Amino acid sequence: MGDEHDALNLESRVFQLIDGQHDGISEKELASKAEANSSELKAALSALAENGAIERRDVGNVVTWYPLQKDAIRKVLIVEDDRNINNLMKASLGKGYEIAQAYDGNEGFRMVKDFRPDLVLLDLMLPGPNGLEICQDIKKDPELQKAIVIIVSAADERRNRFQGIRCGADYYVKKPFEPKVLRALVNIFLRKKGKRFDPLVDLPDTERLSREIEHALADGDFEISNLRVERLDDFSSVYGKPDAMAVIRLVSQILQDKVSEWDARKGFVGYIGDGEFVVGGGKNETSMVISEVMSEFERVLPFIYQAKLTQKPMTSFELSDVFASEIPGQKRISLKADALRLEKLLAKRDEIKERKPRPDIGSYTLEELQDMMGSSNIDLTVRATPGGVSINVSNPKK
Repeated sequence: MGDEHDALNLESRVFQLIDGQHDGISEKELASKAEANSSELKAALSALAENGAIERRDVGNVVTWYPLQKDAIRKVLIVEDDRNINNLMKASLGKGYEIAQAYDGNEGFRMVKDFRPDLVLLDLMLPGPNGLEICQDIKKDPELQKAIVIIVSAADERRNRFQGIRCGADYYVKKPFEPKVLRALVNIFLRKKGKRFDPLVDLPDTERLSREIEHALADGDFEISNLRVERLDDFSSVYGKPDAMAVIRLVSQILQDKVSEWDARKGFVGYIGDGEFVVGGGKNETSMVISEVMSEFERVLPFIYQAKLTQKPMTSFELSDVFASEIPGQKRISLKADALRLEKLLAKRDEIKERKPRPDIGSYTLEELQDMMGSSNIDLTVRATPGGVSINVSNPKK
């Protein structure tokens, strides 16, 4: 009886910690605040998740937990021509949703307007109107545009993922999909407390990244890189901010796909704004992931520019324009990565630790940190605090 009472008390304590963080709380932070061992914490989290009170999302090896609303019944429309896959999607969502199913594009168009779903799971290759047309129609309709669209497709993501994002899709899931991952994604999109979930903005932010960096540095054998979209401002000035944001979301999706395959114990990824990401992991692992992301982006890049060229009248461009390596007068966007010099960060942290902590020590200047880290694109600040030494990551542009 005592053990059961203790378990219930722990569940209540863990839920209060998660419920107070509508933007999510990492499992590492929970472990430090819940005052429980690993097995007890996992049991409490599992019980709360089974009860529909919380949901988890994994990005790399950062597990983030979100509090869920339990009262509202949300409406989900599944548009998928393969009946077996359609039914698998329905089964994946489980109870708690009002679900409608459509099996071709025409039926999907009609049911979107009649059923008015909160979320649409949408295949691309459909009889009749395709999924991109349906997505575009949803996002252009003032009465429907708030509906969340998750594309679930086996179609070539190099060509179609960027198009889906440009049409307003909120997320792109590749087939074959993992049922529990799809369910978690729908749960967080539709039932997360607080502001609407955004898979780009809700990547680990600067505060959570700072904690991950501190955990990682304690273990050693670690590397951190800055991955950013080069010439994004030029691209935005020519093609517009919505397409520039679509490019950022595309990079984010590619990066999240790659890190989902990561087995590293310390790997993480986060977004710090302005088309810049932070990727950390064990030695050589981070560089391998970034190399794969950059290669995938280069393969997608022609489709990004083709998507814009093909919006023009056919008489206004030559076929050679589609395959050109550069737009006249403008260099193409690209990804660039810089490895940050951790040995200097560690040395600086150790130097501060040797001092007696005083509130007036303050933080290092941006110039000193840039020299220390070898990067002008990320501000990693080392400062003394009454409780010890803290490391903070931010984007100096902001």
